[in-house]
Amino acid sequence: MMVLLTAFYFFCEPFEPVYPSHKLRDEYDYIVIGGGTAGSVIAHRLAELGNTSILVIEAGRHDYDHSIRIPAASISLLDPDKNLVWNYKTVPQEGSAQGFLNNRMTLPLGKVLGGSSSIGDMIYGRGNPADFTSWGAGWSWQDLLPFFLKGERAMDIDSSQYHNTHGELPISRGEEECELSNAFTSAAQELGLKAVDYTSKEQIGVSQTLFTMKAGERWSAARAFLEPALNRRYKVHMTTNSVASKILFSGNRATQVVFNEDGVNKAVRATKEIIITGGAIETPKLLMLSGIGPADELNKHKIPVVADLPVGKGLKDPMKIWLRYKSDNKVSVTRDKLTSAKSFLEYYFNKAGTWSETLQSQTTVFVNTKKSSSQPDVNINMLRAVALPNQAEILGVKYELEDSFNAGLYDSNTEGFTFVPTLLHPSSTGQVQLRSTGTHDPPLIDPAYFSNEEDVNTFLAAIRYVQKLADTKSLSPFISEKVDYPANQHPYDSDEYWKHIIRQFAFTAGHPSGTCSIGKVVDSELRVKGVEGLRVVDSSVFPATVSGDSTGVLYGIAEKISDIIKKENGQLSD
Repeated sequence: MMVLLTAFYFFCEPFEPVYPSHKLRDEYDYIVIGGGTAGSVIAHRLAELGNTSILVIEAGRHDYDHSIRIPAASISLLDPDKNLVWNYKTVPQEGSAQGFLNNRMTLPLGKVLGGSSSIGDMIYGRGNPADFTSWGAGWSWQDLLPFFLKGERAMDIDSSQYHNTHGELPISRGEEECELSNAFTSAAQELGLKAVDYTSKEQIGVSQTLFTMKAGERWSAARAFLEPALNRRYKVHMTTNSVASKILFSGNRATQVVFNEDGVNKAVRATKEIIITGGAIETPKLLMLSGIGPADELNKHKIPVVADLPVGKGLKDPMKIWLRYKSDNKVSVTRDKLTSAKSFLEYYFNKAGTWSETLQSQTTVFVNTKKSSSQPDVNINMLRAVALPNQAEILGVKYELEDSFNAGLYDSNTEGFTFVPTLLHPSSTGQVQLRSTGTHDPPLIDPAYFSNEEDVNTFLAAIRYVQKLADTKSLSPFISEKVDYPANQHPYDSDEYWKHIIRQFAFTAGHPSGTCSIGKVVDSELRVKGVEGLRVVDSSVFPATVSGDSTGVLYGIAEKISDIIKKENGQLSD
């Protein structure tokens, strides 16, 4: 019975959306395509303008699903059956994804109000100052700091020049301190890392992890920004389950958005500007369908060329891998803890207990494995679980490898934890291309993972660093056994053994970027080159990957562009 109650609370939607319902108009001042992280912020800020109308077009569904609010329920959000993600598949990869079906990687990015801020790990980060050196004038980390701070509401963080307590988005340290997180921190210090605040200028070291959560609940961009905007005197309208198919132009000015709402084609006019916030995959697809992209690519699909720009080029997608350890200590989140009556009642009545806790540990580590820069090349996090339900199925692990990959760890309630090293700045570069001119046909996504051998070498260095952490006096008492990957033809624990595992089982970190980058596709104010009335505000504009979770950077660039638009309307001074 308890399992049934738990499943009901996690997976059912017993309450109706509270967003106001509006009849769509024929035209709006601003049309925002995408109700994700950046789109939610922009809608909120533009609603602060006087006498302004805004339409938000979201391809996914509403966000009124219990599991989006419950921190521990993040294990269920990537399940395709919940219909909260774009369940993209890459094209077959040559040097990676060897352990996945058809050598194709799954990219489960948010397709719901709030976007990936609704379905991700809630980790809040701002990157490293060195990440922004290629962004151009006005886009340094220091330039962006006021915009990082603007929307932040720090809940339990020491006040400093790097944190604000008066914004809309709650940022906190998550659950109460746990023994495992403390051991992780001590282990990093044993290896010589100093304590830092990774959201400040200095990132290399060991730090408390910051999360977008408050009082036992997850907070997405939709909850913090879009919901208040939609209730602001009818200025902001929204349509969900609506996939934008094309932007129409009058001369070289973007004037209309054509979209498909629940199978019905519609068109709406923008009197001032169209702002695309669809992300690094959907944004280049929409631009190319609208005639903005490489001329040879558009000609191949018989799409008239509006602007010949390198849209879709420059795709960068950081990767991560799991390194799992069993423990004799009762330190982790297991199946029985998640489905117990105690956990259900603690959360239902008090927003406390296991369900109120993120699966991520409170500690995060940033290192430069080459010790050559203040810019980290690897981020190491820890999951407070040795296994998650359906993990092999969600990732798309090959059927013949599933048993050895899962190792029966979740069903057997095995205690333990998982180190998650992430390759932050891959040298390998891919692209996004059109598959067809069909609105609902996914694009061709080729990240070209590990096409540059340097990425494999950096990942290998990350794994060796994790092994050092596991061998410290602080962490070794928490480890009873290492969970090995399936054997391969190379000697166990040799460099070649691990390089084989990396090419077999490393997977996306969920932060693709770079496909419409600043200076190539958009200008310094993120206006699409060669046309008017069209702007892109999402991770596709990043000229380089950022160090760590990119969600905080998206909040920052959305705030900056919102201020630019307000200045254009004469409602904000320099």
